[in-house]
Amino acid sequence: MDWSDPEFDELGSELRRQVGGEFRLEAEAVEEDAAKITLRRRTLTDIALELMNRGDEVGATGAGASFSGVITHAAGDLAILETPHSLVSINLAGPVSLRVLRRAHEGGRGRANGSQSYRSRMLELEISGEFVEIVSSATTEPLPGRITVVGTDHLVLEDRDRTQWFIPLSAIAFTLQR
Repeated sequence: MDWSDPEFDELGSELRRQVGGEFRLEAEAVEEDAAKITLRRRTLTDIALELMNRGDEVGATGAGASFSGVITHAAGDLAILETPHSLVSINLAGPVSLRVLRRAHEGGRGRANGSQSYRSRMLELEISGEFVEIVSSATTEPLPGRITVVGTDHLVLEDRDRTQWFIPLSAIAFTLQR
């Protein structure tokens, strides 16, 4: 006795394709949701680390200024961007945005020792007495001077005229070393 009927075989094949297709679509939707959850959990520091690891050319914009280069360090709320003319400490907790200007096809860097936060980087610059430029949303143009004190939520910058500027850390986008 032959139980094979072409119409039933065709119907069975069609049902398997539909069910398999539904399972495939469901699996794709679950994978997409999982990927989105991962993206939602990332911080700006995670993104800066990823850009550093790949060696991408990055643009950083904030407080009316823009810089481009390669991120050489990222930790906590700090990223350091090396440009052709300066070293730029980026306050990732400040008024800044990052964008990829050009994807790298090779290179990149791993994590290295360095400042673990923007504030600790400012403390290093205070101790060094180095001349810097502060780019802040609290001022109309960049402020050149030396960091004389780093407080808990602000820093004090002394300019060439010995005028002291008290600038909230949260308002600072960039600190430049030329």
